[in-house]
Amino acid sequence: MRWVELQTSLHQAMLAHSPDPALLALLAGPTGERERRLAVYRNNVRHALLNVLEAAFPVSRQLIGEACFTAVGLTFVAQHPPQRPVLYAYGGGFPGFLAAFQPLADLPWLADIARLEWARNEALFAPEAPLLTPTRLAAVPPEQLPGLSIWLHPSVRLLQSRWPIHAIWDAHQPNGGPLDAVDLKHAQSVLVWRLKNAVVQQPLSAGEFVLLTAFAAHRPLAEAAETAAGDDATFDLATALARFLNQEVLAISDQHNGNALGH
Repeated sequence: MRWVELQTSLHQAMLAHSPDPALLALLAGPTGERERRLAVYRNNVRHALLNVLEAAFPVSRQLIGEACFTAVGLTFVAQHPPQRPVLYAYGGGFPGFLAAFQPLADLPWLADIARLEWARNEALFAPEAPLLTPTRLAAVPPEQLPGLSIWLHPSVRLLQSRWPIHAIWDAHQPNGGPLDAVDLKHAQSVLVWRLKNAVVQQPLSAGEFVLLTAFAAHRPLAEAAETAAGDDATFDLATALARFLNQEVLAISDQHNGNALGH
């Protein structure tokens, strides 16, 4: 067995219940002992990956219970092994897996809660970028403001759900609100980002979500504001900009190109 084939076979053996006989033949000792030793390694690998999922999706785990999460998590691990040698990057496919997992179909909001938790994980490990400050924005000549491109900090994640995902998540925090007060018929949009080395989140109004989505798509300020106001009659650009500037949601680049304040 060549080295690449050996690596592939060993990788598969760590996740499959029936290892390749050719791999077993390379190991020393009686056949039964070889299988037992592989089973020990397999169990360690699977539960290490399960621990990664538990750390990334604590609220999802609370929602379905420890035993159920363990069973679902090990099923995911077996079907979706890591594609990168970085543990914090493992689990991005878990929300989609939950969405298609029929035994949990009676919890339709579960997948979106998992998406929120994964967004928090991504925000934690996102790179840094120079922040757009009120002073920097005030220095832009007024005639350039309509065409100005404002960018989002790399840690920003925007989620839109038909479920109250922020309220459900918050109800499962130590100082969160009561779960029985959550209206499951209430849709929510949520902003997730890293503020001073801590991941934070907050619900967004319809206009705020549209504005930040437009910034993410590199739309000029005037166009972004017009789209947000057209979607939300209560939207106020000055209030929204002040809020996002003070919360360090917006970013600039080290090098400017035309009217862009981006990265």
